[in-house]
Amino acid sequence: MKVVIIGGGSAGTAAATHLRRRDENAEIVILEKSGEFATSTCGLPYLLSGTVRNKDDLTGATVEQMRDTFKIDVRLNHEVVNIDRKSKYIAIQEKKGENYDKLILATGALQMRPDIPGILGDNIFTIRNLESVERIKDYYLGTNAQKVLILGAGDIGVEAAEAFCNLGADVVIIDKEAHILPHFDPEMVLRAEQELCAQDIRLCLGRTVSSFAETQAILDDGTVIDFDLAIIATGVKPDVKLPVMANLGIGENGGILVNKYMQTNDEDIYACGDNVEILSLITQKPQRWPSAELALKEARVAADHIVGIDSSFAAIVGTSISKIFSYTAAMAGCNEKQLDLAGIKYHKIYLLQNNRAGYLPGASQMQFKLLFAPNGQILGIQGCGKDGIDKRVDAVAQIIRAKGSYLDMLFAETCYAPPFGVGKDAINNLGSLAEGVLSGQIRYWDWDKINWQEAGTGFLPVDVRTPKDFQAGHLPQAVNFPLPGLRENMSSLPRDKNILLYCNRGYGAFLAYCILNQRGFDNVFLLNTPFDLVADKIV
Repeated sequence: MKVVIIGGGSAGTAAATHLRRRDENAEIVILEKSGEFATSTCGLPYLLSGTVRNKDDLTGATVEQMRDTFKIDVRLNHEVVNIDRKSKYIAIQEKKGENYDKLILATGALQMRPDIPGILGDNIFTIRNLESVERIKDYYLGTNAQKVLILGAGDIGVEAAEAFCNLGADVVIIDKEAHILPHFDPEMVLRAEQELCAQDIRLCLGRTVSSFAETQAILDDGTVIDFDLAIIATGVKPDVKLPVMANLGIGENGGILVNKYMQTNDEDIYACGDNVEILSLITQKPQRWPSAELALKEARVAADHIVGIDSSFAAIVGTSISKIFSYTAAMAGCNEKQLDLAGIKYHKIYLLQNNRAGYLPGASQMQFKLLFAPNGQILGIQGCGKDGIDKRVDAVAQIIRAKGSYLDMLFAETCYAPPFGVGKDAINNLGSLAEGVLSGQIRYWDWDKINWQEAGTGFLPVDVRTPKDFQAGHLPQAVNFPLPGLRENMSSLPRDKNILLYCNRGYGAFLAYCILNQRGFDNVFLLNTPFDLVADKIV
């Protein structure tokens, strides 16, 4: 059996090596159109910043190692220009073609340049491979560039911004969306945006570039941004030129359609990596989710199925994590926009909690948002903070994968010691709050549904912090009822209007809610907000 793999990135390399472990006798050929092989593209921004100093550290096995260790024939600078499915023949530009028994398309995705006048300027770059990073570094250093424009505020854009900031550049990020990191809901990246601004990175969000001049970008509102060097990081699109020419199925999101075995509509042609569409576990709709982690799993399934092993690729939770200087933002499952588009009903709650015992150095606040269905199933989680975010989101991702509920979070076991957490972990507290909502024990009033013009008349914000904290800043029309004296003063609270309880982090307000609810106040709500009203300067 002869298996040809088009693409020498993560998916192609993984498919080839796994196939060899399954079948020692198969003839395996990898065709890579560029001169690079097995490059960790996820690490390119860190090579740009100098965090990774040697570009060879971002390459996996060499062509020689693939030949000598795995008996896999890797051919660089071999660009496939056509696939003849009937004769199972691959045409290669300016080179002899290849026949195949099975074919794997691992062509990945391409960083595309938007159709903007002037975007092909010599000082405007994309981050694609090792060669592109070297060109960017040479231009930056060789021209003594100081002002860097990043178009796009996704993962690559934010990572590139941090890289140039660390190099000493003046950086501006422009994006058509109103917030950074599109997988997140807007309020959950506020702290990350504040961190970027604290590093003197300018954010122009909700704006588009109308045109590029030699050293200027003109925005849609007429603003002119001066730059010496620009990076286009507006996202990637699947490389589907070959499958389109071969009349393979393409989905609504622009990726190759595959079944659970990673087969296309041609049973002898498989696809894996960033060029395919995969099913969302929550929405049950196809989506594109570029991820090296998923690409490796897809490659394994394709290789297994080729040799007759009944392996299949399951619907995905969808996870993402980003480093923003000292902050981490991570998510798993769906955000509100995805649930709304899919017509899925949900509740949401927020939690602010320390990552470890507060009496130890390094304790810092974590911010979480949990989305869950009326039946208790967990639909999504998002977190932002300086430490401890990743392991909590990873744990909840596995609960989502198992179609678990708030009970799985409420009783989840976590490794506890003061340097690593607190006795009741954030995961447990989120499960507890979800239980309160679903049982009717807790009633929330969402921050984003408040009409502040009605404050004091339609509803009354009640601040249960200390008078000192209250004087330092509070919500419009709020009154101060400190928690310690609440029982003695509750007769002063109105019963003819809704009472919205709040504090800094939510715990004091929760205690006040329990007191008032059990004393016959049926008009009290907890203010459902992701913010520490003082630390995040919402007051």
